[in-house]
Amino acid sequence: MAQDQPEIGVLLWQIVSPFLILVGTFGNVLSIAILNQKRFQKQPSTTLLLGLSVADLCMLYVGLLRQWVKYVFAVDFRDISEITCKIHGWLIYVIADCTVWILVAVTTERIIVTLRPFSSKRICTKNLSIISLITIVISAMVINLHVLIGYELTENAISNLTNTTVICGARAGAYENFFDNIWSWIDLCKFSIIPFIVLSSGNICIVYKLMQSKKRVSSQITPGTTQNANQNNKTSSLTLLLLTLNAVFIVCTLPICIYLIGRPYWLPKDHPDDLRLKDPWWAVVNLLMYTNNTCNFLLYCLMGSRFRDEAKNIMNTLRTSIFRVKLARTQTGSESPTIAHRHSLTEF
Repeated sequence: MAQDQPEIGVLLWQIVSPFLILVGTFGNVLSIAILNQKRFQKQPSTTLLLGLSVADLCMLYVGLLRQWVKYVFAVDFRDISEITCKIHGWLIYVIADCTVWILVAVTTERIIVTLRPFSSKRICTKNLSIISLITIVISAMVINLHVLIGYELTENAISNLTNTTVICGARAGAYENFFDNIWSWIDLCKFSIIPFIVLSSGNICIVYKLMQSKKRVSSQITPGTTQNANQNNKTSSLTLLLLTLNAVFIVCTLPICIYLIGRPYWLPKDHPDDLRLKDPWWAVVNLLMYTNNTCNFLLYCLMGSRFRDEAKNIMNTLRTSIFRVKLARTQTGSESPTIAHRHSLTEF
């Protein structure tokens, strides 16, 4: 049973990866199309959610697609050259950090809207959202710059312990020690622990404030409060969506951080690298992380009625367009024999 266990990890990569890529591509592309509609452009958080959808797409194609190709075709983009090794390793850290901190930025915007509803329109503007997005991207690029310097192609033992293969990884020596023992903790803090604290604290503040707001609204039964109640319902809907996104993010990303910290202790360094990569738990925690980049669209649809209605409109429009194209092709095909027959008659 132990000999078959590593193959379970390979099967998970081969079977689950294409499903996540297809679903994630459809969902994120449709999310981008919906969030670009006029009815969503009024909200400053739309800019950040657009950035989140783009980052999720990049995460799937830069990260998960590489893993699927590696486990199906035994080809790793990182191992092609020193340049691809450095750039790809750096990019995956940058994109992963962007997805996390964009969600933190959206949560911060919701906290301001909930706690300071009157001044939020002055503070939370679209320009501020754009500046926040740019700041997050630049910060992620700078913080992870050391990967461009420290990653390189190195020889590594394969499972029979008699041959070596060239793989991309941390440079042996001081940088490898820094990467395994120091950077793994820094990455845990910036990718999971700090966002977890910010998101959890923000969620508690938002929920507490919403509960107080609902109590006040329920105690006021005058006709003039109907508009305010509707506005509160819209705010509550968006906030519920955010709380769900935060919860899914924490559940999906915390396991891989814990795994990366614990791996040096339960998998010795002299363990062949190809066997380490076939570890089923390595596949599980990675695929769980990529699930977070896949399921945001489904959460939007489940939690947001306006988003769901807009998705239906786009799908109906797309279905109508496809039907018209097929109908036009059918009519062209049915008319062409008649036209050809007329041309043949004029030749006699």
